[in-house]
Amino acid sequence: MSTTADKDEAIKPPANVKSVAANILDEFFAALEKEEGLGEVAQRLRKVVLEDGIFAEPAVRVALFPDAS
Repeated sequence: MSTTADKDEAIKPPANVKSVAANILDEFFAALEKEEGLGEVAQRLRKVVLEDGIFAEPAVRVALFPDAS
């Protein structure tokens, strides 16, 4: 017989599984890094969006245009 606790543990995904959106953004930033002149921008955007988890316009704007601030 299985218990409710066993069912709850079976439903939880492993902690290291990324969301679909994170995988898509990661692939986008990887492709962007390969484009001439966009490597540094892609790295800054990856940090802001994927690592820091900030989606606010001011943070993204600073990542895109660091000299404008």
